[in-house]
Amino acid sequence: MMLKALVLLMLASQTSGFNFTQSGGSFSVALKGLMLLQQSPDSPCVYVGKVTTVFNEFLGNFHIKQSIDERIGLSKFQWTPANNTLLLSYADFWMSLAFTGDADGNGFNMDVTGMSDNINQVWIRLVAPAGERVYGGGEQFSYFNMKGHSFPIWTREQGVGRNLSTLATFFANNRDGGGGDYHTTYFPQPTFISSRKYYFHYTGSNYAKLDFSKSYHEISFYETPISTMRFATAPSLKGLVSGLISMLGKVAELPDWIYDGAVIGVQGGTQKMMDYIDLAEAHGLKLTGVWIQDWSGTIYTSFGQRVFWDWKWNPDRYPGLDKTINTLKARGIRVFVYVNPNLNANGTLFKQADAKGYFIQNSQGKTLVQNFGEFYCGTIDLTNPEAFEWYKNEILIKNVINFGFGGWMADFGEYTPAYATLHNGTATMRHNEWPTLWARMNREALQETGTEGDIVFFMRAGFTGTGNYSVMMWAGDQNVDFSYADGLASTIPAALSMGITSHGLTHFDIGGYTTSAAMGLVRTEERLLRGAEHAVFGPMFRTHEGNQPTANVQFYSNKWITVKMARLCQMFTLLKNYSKNVVHVTSQTGIPAQRPLLLNYEDDVNTYDVTYQYMYGDDLLVAPVFLANQTQWDVYLPNDPNSNWIFLWTGKEYAGSQTVKVNAAVGQPPVFYRKISPYSAVFQQIGNFSLVVTPSTPHPTGPTSHPTSPSTCSAGFITFSFTLGFLSLFFALKALF
Repeated sequence: MMLKALVLLMLASQTSGFNFTQSGGSFSVALKGLMLLQQSPDSPCVYVGKVTTVFNEFLGNFHIKQSIDERIGLSKFQWTPANNTLLLSYADFWMSLAFTGDADGNGFNMDVTGMSDNINQVWIRLVAPAGERVYGGGEQFSYFNMKGHSFPIWTREQGVGRNLSTLATFFANNRDGGGGDYHTTYFPQPTFISSRKYYFHYTGSNYAKLDFSKSYHEISFYETPISTMRFATAPSLKGLVSGLISMLGKVAELPDWIYDGAVIGVQGGTQKMMDYIDLAEAHGLKLTGVWIQDWSGTIYTSFGQRVFWDWKWNPDRYPGLDKTINTLKARGIRVFVYVNPNLNANGTLFKQADAKGYFIQNSQGKTLVQNFGEFYCGTIDLTNPEAFEWYKNEILIKNVINFGFGGWMADFGEYTPAYATLHNGTATMRHNEWPTLWARMNREALQETGTEGDIVFFMRAGFTGTGNYSVMMWAGDQNVDFSYADGLASTIPAALSMGITSHGLTHFDIGGYTTSAAMGLVRTEERLLRGAEHAVFGPMFRTHEGNQPTANVQFYSNKWITVKMARLCQMFTLLKNYSKNVVHVTSQTGIPAQRPLLLNYEDDVNTYDVTYQYMYGDDLLVAPVFLANQTQWDVYLPNDPNSNWIFLWTGKEYAGSQTVKVNAAVGQPPVFYRKISPYSAVFQQIGNFSLVVTPSTPHPTGPTSHPTSPSTCSAGFITFSFTLGFLSLFFALKALF
């Protein structure tokens, strides 16, 4: 009779999207045979309690400390099959979960419908079989497979160095706490994909943590209310990603002109801009854009020259720019600028916004003015509808779009302090949402001016929903070196993780950004060219001078480098039709342009741990060289049942399911294509490009004198202008050890 009763209960609990099974004091929740939640009397799957959380912030670097005051496992439960509700309790702690299955049986939502008042933290444990891999978490720069590590979900500066064992991180942390760690990122998201072919997504913006360091997965949420948790599965990993991105919001296709050449980052005024453009074109470097971050003027700090954050044309710095824009557009060159949601307190736009009460406020109800690196700014309160509309209309539409610019970098979005007072909501609950609000404002500006599909803006900060608004992402401020955690290598897992959980179109600063001449952290010719050859196989080819331009090798440093850059850019433009098709697929299906090998080859288990290679579309396999002084490179070729692989530079054919070592001269990155690709003729044409083998002269300046140390991105005020005290500390420590 007991067995019969249990069978009846199981049948009653089998509903669309999930299966709830109980036996005595234990229960489990499964999705199409995938065990997700499992509890026994001595092993609860839900814990609740009280925690004290402190968010320390300086210059966008958040250091979050949590101390547990009380943590209780909810070991008692009661299942109500009539409404699919699970009541969990222990002593005076309790929580109620409601399960709602999808009609097609492929997923379910789990909602917290009630909770005792003595709770401000929830921990939920998910089943994690041995050998399972997990991916996602938004944009993660250090690990693609996140198993074995814990990831706080809080948008912030990515940090300088991002590795606690490196000297760069040591100095940055001692200077201002800006060193970062493996998990610090501009674009976190409480989402992961399992190799067991299911995804988990948390719909709220609370401070959360994805902990994969134990024998189970533990997801925790700080503060209430707790929003919906979603689980879904699909027959394939590709289908899983497509379903997730379709739910969160797909990206739009890029304008045709973006594939026609490079977007060069230069500055210094109208004449210097034109000189750089002429120099590039004289050496065959085809341009489709020029990006002038200093269009609004400059200021000076101890770190050198900075951009003046008053987002309107500065005619003293760029005389005649209003007419030059049209001249350049007739030549096929769009002018890009730079904006962010902060306004310098010494600017006219700050005064206008402040008079209207449009900034986030402090606890006294006054405008919160933050230090952004020896200058002070207010941050537009994006939760205030009037402030939102004012910035969109007065700055983005009037000063940028209507002025004639072809695009812009929409920087920042991750600095909102946890102690700020907002027009709507608490700062701790809306902090993560801030980049999505910022992205929505920028996208609405395009839609309302009819320029969507023609103008490109790109962002670094993001959260759930950013993919629905931002035209494109960029990877932010990497070091101008070959380090794993914060150099060229880090852009690869960043693109893969973000692509499968949030936004499928991204690129990076060719050559990196964060520079420190004092530390010897400067861009070499090799670093610039390795970045450029990587960018060939992506949706945008854009340079950046870095935060200390005169210390870095630039595309204009000598004619040989310019010619080498021109060759790589020509490869990028030859891929135009292929890239357009790749981006079209991304916009239609959600499958990212740069995707992990496992999406295309999930039957080849060897692809599940490949972090530093990617498929660009279905036909190109790219394995960027991200270390210095390499002449050969190992590449894993997955098992493709339909095609062999062709090495781009020799035409040699290889079977899959093997690791091969190939030559990897600078300018000839390890790239393979599928033999049966309809684009084989284009790939062969690129493979026939001869290397530009030329002498490299010492690093001079460009065609004109150059600004000393301009900066836009936030790492600009972590420029590694380290004091003698820090250097003395380093040598003292070195002497001790």
